[in-house]
Amino acid sequence: MFKEKNLIKWDILFDEWEMDKNIYIVVTWELKVEKYTTIKKEDTKLLNNLNEWEVFWEAALNNNLPKQVKITAKKDTQLLYIDAKEWVAELFEKKPKQWLALLKYIIFLSNQRLLKSNYLLTTSYKINSEIQNLEKISNKEIFILIDELKDITDVEYILYYEHNNIIEDYLSFRYDTREKWKIHSKVIEVKDFHIIEKDTFTFKQSLSIWSANMWYLVFCRNDKDFDDNDKKALTNSSTAIAGVIKQKQLIDEQKNMEYIND
Repeated sequence: MFKEKNLIKWDILFDEWEMDKNIYIVVTWELKVEKYTTIKKEDTKLLNNLNEWEVFWEAALNNNLPKQVKITAKKDTQLLYIDAKEWVAELFEKKPKQWLALLKYIIFLSNQRLLKSNYLLTTSYKINSEIQNLEKISNKEIFILIDELKDITDVEYILYYEHNNIIEDYLSFRYDTREKWKIHSKVIEVKDFHIIEKDTFTFKQSLSIWSANMWYLVFCRNDKDFDDNDKKALTNSSTAIAGVIKQKQLIDEQKNMEYIND
């Protein structure tokens, strides 16, 4: 019933606005889902990764509209595919129990994707709203933003580090959401960046300005690792917070210049 399709790395399964009436199952390796960000199709934004045994393009069951995304093989990838409407019609006629099981699974799959999308949008919206409502920028406001990020995401606590401008290859530990608004000053060597409790899952997000990694947020959990959706939500929010930290740095530099000139 299913047919097999093999892609080599960088092969495009389908591009935006192409027609495709199949449902796909990833058997091995990985695909990336992208959206063009320019009319000339020069740049793309990564929306999602599709891993082993994920089912996708179930929307073909209801319509055969042009594709809204580009899907590319990240590695050599094996797929199974089948004509969506022909398959469902055959199942409905010959195997109604299997058809019902398929319908339940597609509803579950769609719900999971909606929950993931809602998590991404909610996290980004709340952090950006907090940033827009800031009346001033100080360490306290930055810590409040980090506390807010901890509260709206599924993490146990967040640690914040700054690049040490005096000692090369060292970081300054500045904040721990378990100790509200307390400024730390511990200095640690970058190569020994192993300060997390044993068995705690972590996701380290560097906050870069151009090519320099100036700050770090370390997200910590005790119960489960971070999936791609978690990482996207935390990365997007961290980028917004990095902008505020950079603004504070520029304000401090301006104050120092004024002090020197005086």
